[in-house]
Amino acid sequence: MTTELPALGTVAPDFSATANDGSPVSLRELLAEGAVALFFYPGDDTPGCNRQLCAVRDDLAEFRAAGIQPFGVNPAGIASHAKYAAKFGFNFPLLVDDDSAIAAAYGAVKDDGRKIQRSVIGIGRDGTIRFATRGAPPPGEVIAALEE
Repeated sequence: MTTELPALGTVAPDFSATANDGSPVSLRELLAEGAVALFFYPGDDTPGCNRQLCAVRDDLAEFRAAGIQPFGVNPAGIASHAKYAAKFGFNFPLLVDDDSAIAAAYGAVKDDGRKIQRSVIGIGRDGTIRFATRGAPPPGEVIAALEE
């Protein structure tokens, strides 16, 4: 486990997870469809997370036009994610990272190794890290880093 964000240009750690609709998701399969943006956020339906994920929702057309698939990621379960997505009309998947293994692989955890450190990771279609930062950057910043 590391609390350091991955270096730009390094190979993204592979992962498998379940989305809020119950469908399985794997990075390897996602990359066949385009770039991936992972938005690691601390909690479902909290003020900061609502602002961050609503911004992604509002800019989804721009993500799609650039060939980027955004995903929210945190340890909450399917039921919590489904309720959260429905409440705010999220039009992109929220992934269940119940043991924080995905967050840990990408350095998106706090020192305790479990709590999420708000972070955004952009993975190019070639599977390399193209964007990695703490906080909630504007979606346009993430899109610019991943456009091919």
